[in-house]
Amino acid sequence: MTGCGWRLRGSSTLDVSLPPLQLQFQQAGVELRRELGQSLDSAGVSVTDAAELVLIIHSESQGRRVLSVNSSGKVNEYELQYELLFSVRDGEETLVSNQRIRQQRDYQFDEAAVLAKGEEERRLFDFMRRMSIQSLMRRLQSLASKQAVMPEVVAPEEAGMPEAGMPEAGMPEEVMPEEVMPEEVMPEAPADAN
Repeated sequence: MTGCGWRLRGSSTLDVSLPPLQLQFQQAGVELRRELGQSLDSAGVSVTDAAELVLIIHSESQGRRVLSVNSSGKVNEYELQYELLFSVRDGEETLVSNQRIRQQRDYQFDEAAVLAKGEEERRLFDFMRRMSIQSLMRRLQSLASKQAVMPEVVAPEEAGMPEAGMPEAGMPEEVMPEEVMPEEVMPEAPADAN
């Protein structure tokens, strides 16, 4: 089915252009460890213990709270919460420090169908974990893009240039060119076969 462009919700993968990455888990469930490893692998990211770039999963937590009760004081609706706390380090430099990814969903509770509602709750937590992993992958992609376009900072005097805001005599100030947007080209309609 993916050949026609259709995918299950939550099944898309990102091509994350990152150097080899080391994974460290401080407090995380088995499912998160497995699914994050699979997501990185399918995105083409090499996971190795020798890498300088380190993704640290500090914690994974889930909980629920009562949203509403009925006239008899019994629970009508719950809100489920999922949270992932992570950091990214490159050698000794911290690139991302203690960022949280939060998900929440609510669902109707029926004590006459406790087993079915328990299964629904488990599926919602699984879904929120997958969505959190996708959000983490997007953040890694954004980080990779920023790292790729950030030029190495060189002090003006090292580069043989005057300090910022003080152009040398006869030296024109740098002017940024305007951004030119490409014209949108509409595809030609196919000719009738008649």
